[in-house]
Amino acid sequence: MPSPVSLRLSEATAEKVRRIAALEHRSFAEMVRVLADEALKMREFPHLVFSDGPTGRRASFRDGLDVWEIIEPYLLAGKDWLALRQSYPDTDEATLRAAIRYYEAYPAEIEARIALNQTP
Repeated sequence: MPSPVSLRLSEATAEKVRRIAALEHRSFAEMVRVLADEALKMREFPHLVFSDGPTGRRASFRDGLDVWEIIEPYLLAGKDWLALRQSYPDTDEATLRAAIRYYEAYPAEIEARIALNQTP
């Protein structure tokens, strides 16, 4: 359950949040929540960014791969490390392990993205 929080933002920051909220058809409070969630995730996983795409925002590595793309073959193979390694032979081990850690921290987010990809 969300915890109510009171905070003060500079007028410039508040205006930026209002603009983004309007573009995304969200309330100011919902936009602050989304921005805070993304900021915390990027602090927890410094190699990640959040990008917009045709299916919405998603966690991506700075090199361009989405976390769900990396995790999909791993899950389809029953969480088999070797299958993941073989699916992404040119991706360094640290990136693959970070993708697994992100999935373990936010499984519902990644599983929803994978399900969306598998829908015809």
